Amino acid sequence: MAALHQSESDATAQNPGFDRGNRRRSISLTDQRPDAAATPIVDVVEDYLTDQGKGPEGKSGTYRRDASRELDRFIDFIEDDDLSSDVTFAELDVRDLREYARYLGKQGWADSTVRNYYSHISAFCGWATREGYLAGNIAQRTRTKELLPEDTGRKSGEQQAWSSEQRQQLLAFVDEQAHDAIDTVREDRHGAIKACRDRALVYLLCFSGVRGAEVLAQSSDDRRGRDGLRWADVSLDDNSIQVFAKKQKWDDRALPDLAKSAFTQLRKPLDPPSEEWPVFPTLSHATLAKTFSQQLTDRGYDTAEADAIRTENVTDGELSMIELCTEHDVQPPALTTHGGREILKRLTADAGVDLNDDRHGYLAPHGARRGVGEVLVRKYGHAEAARVLDNSEQIVREHYSHIEAAELADRVTTAFEEHDGDQRVRENETENDGSSPSEGE
Repeated sequence: MAALHQSESDATAQNPGFDRGNRRRSISLTDQRPDAAATPIVDVVEDYLTDQGKGPEGKSGTYRRDASRELDRFIDFIEDDDLSSDVTFAELDVRDLREYARYLGKQGWADSTVRNYYSHISAFCGWATREGYLAGNIAQRTRTKELLPEDTGRKSGEQQAWSSEQRQQLLAFVDEQAHDAIDTVREDRHGAIKACRDRALVYLLCFSGVRGAEVLAQSSDDRRGRDGLRWADVSLDDNSIQVFAKKQKWDDRALPDLAKSAFTQLRKPLDPPSEEWPVFPTLSHATLAKTFSQQLTDRGYDTAEADAIRTENVTDGELSMIELCTEHDVQPPALTTHGGREILKRLTADAGVDLNDDRHGYLAPHGARRGVGEVLVRKYGHAEAARVLDNSEQIVREHYSHIEAAELADRVTTAFEEHDGDQRVRENETENDGSSPSEGE
């Protein structure tokens, strides 16, 4: 942490009595357990993660993994170039948190991401305070938080939401791509699978309101439900899909007819040999080749035999890797959330969608979800939108408060126009009454 210690080096040069080893200010032990401050931070991380995950395995898997990752990053940062290998709670002070907040802000991440990553450290410090390791949550002090990107609170209406024009332009493009590919499916089945897969993904995001993480695989989470949507999770007859929701339980979601037809068209060229196949498989040649070899060796083939089959049919033959996988019922990995974003970046650029200077640079998955919310709130209200988006009505009201504000503005305008109009009518009536000659004059 060269930046962290620069000022201390200057202080040492100016004052030989300044000892870097004792650079950290002592913290009051009033609310701390005896000798708790001497505990290395790294020694209690697992206790914190266990408490947060409600058990040694952690029921809240995603949060536990995220918290573990951010605490590892933080500990690596504060121990970098330090004289001791394990920093204790007594050595932790505001300066460390300030430097870490500054470090996060320099990584090129979105402001919300920086605040989110820092919040894990703040939560840990809060837990450490309750456990008696710290006298107070130093991560929440003003001196520390002032280096974080400002959270203006003006989120509603500022985040990306696919507009009707953007949606229609993207849909028209993927329709054209898929229809052209289907026409030549015999000559290029791989191309048809790719075009139909991309189209089905866009249609699902456009019209269902699902989260990308509910239908695409997360590379850091191999639990069932976080490994991509499977055909077994799709009920075309009931117009529904089953997803492992954000609230950590399986849930049914609507599959509107518009998206359903795209699924039907995808299934034809893909022709999955098993219902456990992902709806959105990766088409990466390298990934599929590796998967093919691994699954065949698991079935008793040796590596040379698996390679020979691949060489004969793909390298020297006319099949693509996804076609070879279907022929041998080798289940491919599902497309990841990162892969899904990359597809949307490509499609946005190829379709020439006007982004109106959006900072993302492409139509992002969460923008599709917010676009669904915009339409449903305007058409049916917050309660119905909350049901589709799998959110509370309160959250939906907060996220789409700009819609209600605009509607209230229109009502206020109408109220004043009607009020002033009525007032002018009354004034005219009064003037007319006062100017009318009385009888007998």
